Amino acid sequence: MTARFAPQRINWADRERNSLINFDLKPEELEAYLDEYLIGQREAKGILATKICTHFHRVKYFLERGERFDEVGFVKNNIIIIGPTGVGKTFMIKLIARRIGVPFVKGDATKFSETGYVGGDVEDLIRDLVQEADGNVERARFGIVYLDEVDKIASSGNIVGPDVSRTGVQRALLKPLEETEVELRTPHDPISQMEAVEYYRRTGRRRRNTINTRYILFIASGAFGGLEEIVRKRLHKQKLGFLAELEGREDVGLNYLKFVVPEDLIAYGFESEFVGRFPVIAVFDPLTREDLFHILANPNSVIVVSKKRDFRAYGIDLAFTDEALQHLAELAARENTGARALTRVLERTLIPFEKALPSMSLSFLGVTREVVEDPEGVLREMRENPERPLWREWYEAALRDEEKRLRSFLKERKRSFFEKYRFPLTPARLDLVLELHRREDLEPQQALEELLMLWRQIRSFEKSFERRSGLRVSFSEEAKDLILKEVLRRDEGVYAFCDRILSVLEYGLKLVGDRTGKRTFELPREAVRSPEAFLNRLVSTSYHLD
Repeated sequence: MTARFAPQRINWADRERNSLINFDLKPEELEAYLDEYLIGQREAKGILATKICTHFHRVKYFLERGERFDEVGFVKNNIIIIGPTGVGKTFMIKLIARRIGVPFVKGDATKFSETGYVGGDVEDLIRDLVQEADGNVERARFGIVYLDEVDKIASSGNIVGPDVSRTGVQRALLKPLEETEVELRTPHDPISQMEAVEYYRRTGRRRRNTINTRYILFIASGAFGGLEEIVRKRLHKQKLGFLAELEGREDVGLNYLKFVVPEDLIAYGFESEFVGRFPVIAVFDPLTREDLFHILANPNSVIVVSKKRDFRAYGIDLAFTDEALQHLAELAARENTGARALTRVLERTLIPFEKALPSMSLSFLGVTREVVEDPEGVLREMRENPERPLWREWYEAALRDEEKRLRSFLKERKRSFFEKYRFPLTPARLDLVLELHRREDLEPQQALEELLMLWRQIRSFEKSFERRSGLRVSFSEEAKDLILKEVLRRDEGVYAFCDRILSVLEYGLKLVGDRTGKRTFELPREAVRSPEAFLNRLVSTSYHLD
């Protein structure tokens, strides 16, 4: 029954080469979606959301107007992302691809070489994109190629002879980055070659099986170690006044990468033609300890959700207090490897419990600061006294903190969801989202989608009942809250539940309508909780009106 979260999908026509795309996502809508999963990186989110939305809107614009714009050309908003390891670069692009619903492939730039040398062919990425689109070439034409570790193909400047692992890869990427036809058959694929030979034997013609990269968006990323120093030297050479002012302030953590320009990337070792094909630069900030805490505290945190599911696989419920998350973030910040450190410190803390608890009588674990500071000591005490009330107290304290975090998240981040669908946000509905989030292991968005679907079914039933009976009934919002709660508790369909209530009320409502001429009834919470009592009171009141 659960309505799983369905990202907006582009409706690609499979059979028409220049089929139009149905894309209407706005930059601020995409940015709001990223805010639900990613902490910080405000500037980078804005740049990526804007330029990626613009790319697909422009594709739509060009395709709607046919071939007459071809002679002008299509300049792509390919993007270079710069930022240290573990700040969410890859995760953000995956989220964007999921939200938009386009094919997405990721490749490591260090694994490719210039065509003709030993190593992977950069065009293999395009073929992988077609495979990711389930062989649908039309759909793959509008995909995203993510090239990681691109800083590793910058030339060091001291190599003699062909630089097949660096400059050669840059040159091999030039055509796909702009526009080229990529042959989907590869020379080392004997099956596709045999098929081509057989086709030529039967028809006397060669069949070209290609994909054009014109509308494929390329996003490259890397840590770019050493680039910051290049930027710093250029800025100091230019003697910019604002720079001296910023450097003199202790409260400003100056990130020189914010001032990177194409000239700096060329100095780093990229060819000007390569840099020119990436007109957009987005810079990610290093994560602070506070950022790391908010990553863990986010109900959508893949790090925490993944660990909860590890324990839930053994029938053990896991919950974290705010203090525990703060201390985990502090430990991770010392490692200076961004969000990746969070996974390490979390595993280091919880692996002893993950090993021991499945063999013990405890079905829950409340992770507190004490657990993070001395996991082995706490586990030893749990083994000696598994029935100690303190363990339950810790768990309940963690549940209270988690509930507070989720309520705050829903009120701050999901207000637009309720406004968009005119779905009133009531305390009872917040409670139901919390229950679905915990009991059904749903993301907040999934839980909201579930409630919205059921709420719409209640409204649909109201219209259906009016067509059938001639009576217009509408459940109050409090009544709808009770219906939502009951159908979820009973795992029952909305129509079946409401129909059972109206089967009790229908005759009485018609009787009241005949006596008073009333054809519209608002049904309060009492009508759902106790339909017979409500009906008796309603009929009695109608007789007293005489």
